[in-house]
Amino acid sequence: MTRPFVALHFGLVQDVAVLRPVARLAAAMPAIDLHFLISHNFASRDADGRWMAELDRLAGEVSVTPLTYESAFDVLRFLGSGRGMIVAGSESDVAAHADAHHLFKAMPGRIRTVTLQHGLECVGFIHNARHDATAGRNVRFAADIAVAWFELERMTSVSAAERSKIFVAGPSILLDPVSRTKTVSVDAPGMICENLHSVRFVDGRMREDFLGTFTSFAEQLAAVGQSLVLRAHPAGRFTERNPIALPPNVTVSLAPIYDLDLRDYAYVISAPSTILLDFVFAGVPAATWVDPGGAVDASHFAGLSSVASADDWWRFNWAARWERDALVEQQDGYRDSLGFPADVRARYESLLALA
Repeated sequence: MTRPFVALHFGLVQDVAVLRPVARLAAAMPAIDLHFLISHNFASRDADGRWMAELDRLAGEVSVTPLTYESAFDVLRFLGSGRGMIVAGSESDVAAHADAHHLFKAMPGRIRTVTLQHGLECVGFIHNARHDATAGRNVRFAADIAVAWFELERMTSVSAAERSKIFVAGPSILLDPVSRTKTVSVDAPGMICENLHSVRFVDGRMREDFLGTFTSFAEQLAAVGQSLVLRAHPAGRFTERNPIALPPNVTVSLAPIYDLDLRDYAYVISAPSTILLDFVFAGVPAATWVDPGGAVDASHFAGLSSVASADDWWRFNWAARWERDALVEQQDGYRDSLGFPADVRARYESLLALA
């Protein structure tokens, strides 16, 4: 009898980090065959091959030979006549998710299809104001199952037509243990994360606000011998792809987030982004940047520290060093208020067992 399979679908470069813990979990389940399906459009979104190299690395770790496909027929030929499940890191009827969406619509009933909530704010699950403006309020999934982080009462942007598909399992990042105990060096740098490609930045003025504040702050730190690390969102990579001069006390982080020990950093500052939660889980002070004009919707991050001007960033830099325990306690309360399931691993195991 053919063994059931779990096939992980990679369409966007950010799917690699989202699906990596799921791949490791599925590989440890002895009754399941694991496969990787890579959209032929993946390479065009990964111009320097950085994330394809990460996929190859992950495939080697879990002993999988990936399939790069061009059509649903390629996938069906590859999977054969058996039963199983395809899990996408991102899938919906918005244009960016078209590869997985069209593939899922073509799958026969013997193959269950699953999409994951891949961020705290995620189209079809929980929107910010700009998501509503660009994606609308009736995002649809082709997936049979939509894996959410929270119970439905918090999933404020799930279409009424999709509510029956929700399976609450929590963030995939919590499948891997998160370490928190570590002494922070007095000269540990702060990390600044940018997602300037995001729909949040509706005009050039907001990008200029962020970059101008960042530059002024870096200059203030240079005067006292401190440094910063700048990290771009893996999909947008705005500060990597544009000719932006960085102050000399700023270095660039290119490694995947899962290869970093976040506890090496004194703090993180970012516009609203799930990377703030990564630092919260690691017990590192995190602050949300909002523009001085108040156009950025940071309501889903309201339990974290908030900064706007370079002076705000300066004060947070010192608070993160001198009042670290108080900041971490505050943001742990925010984390707990979100209502993540306590048994994330068991829930993902139950999900994959549906294959």
